[in-house]
Amino acid sequence: MSTQTNLNVETPEDHAILMGEALERLQKNPDFKRVIREGYLEAKVLASVSLLAVPQIKDNGKRPAVVEDLIAASNLQYFFMQVEGAYQGAKDPVLSDDEQAEFEQAQEDARMGLVS
Repeated sequence: MSTQTNLNVETPEDHAILMGEALERLQKNPDFKRVIREGYLEAKVLASVSLLAVPQIKDNGKRPAVVEDLIAASNLQYFFMQVEGAYQGAKDPVLSDDEQAEFEQAQEDARMGLVS
């Protein structure tokens, strides 16, 4: 007796589209804008940059912790950019030269009524 398992295999393109659509929904959410974009990636980053100039932070060796905060924000922004880039690439892939030529030929054939 054999059992058949249906595996939902998600291609990298499918994953990129799902992630990109999810990020778009998040970015439209006013709470996400307030907490993440404005609160963390703007206000927190500006506060951390300002802390780097405070003599007590420098004198007490606290700068590395502040820099780590900035790196964390940078990593999050980079992740968002990666998701957006993969999403755009999956939605509108760049064709190889051969694929582009084939696509253009198919369009020309369709325009000329050569496709049945």
